[in-house]
Amino acid sequence: MWRFYNQRCCMENYIKEAKNGFTIDRIATGDFKATELDLLIKLLAYNLFERFKRDCCEPVHQGYTIARFRLEFFQCAATLIRHDRSVVLKLMNNFAGQHVWKRIEAHVARLE
Repeated sequence: MWRFYNQRCCMENYIKEAKNGFTIDRIATGDFKATELDLLIKLLAYNLFERFKRDCCEPVHQGYTIARFRLEFFQCAATLIRHDRSVVLKLMNNFAGQHVWKRIEAHVARLE
């Protein structure tokens, strides 16, 4: 039994992350099709986040949950500017994780 379950022990953590970070346990509507679509979009977001961490983040950040990632990088003073069909995120000058964020941006730019 232990050998069978040993390879699957992390699955519970993945499910907990999807429930806590992406609210897959909340039903948006009473309509089955809308609820199914809502769940699929949330699972797509979860998978994109996991791929983003693996491909663009430094090893120290690859273990972050979505809540910790939001706290480290997105809950900071910033302004979202829309101009000429483009959107620019301007971070404050003394943002604590700014250097790490710039390296992540460079990884994303190399993917294009």
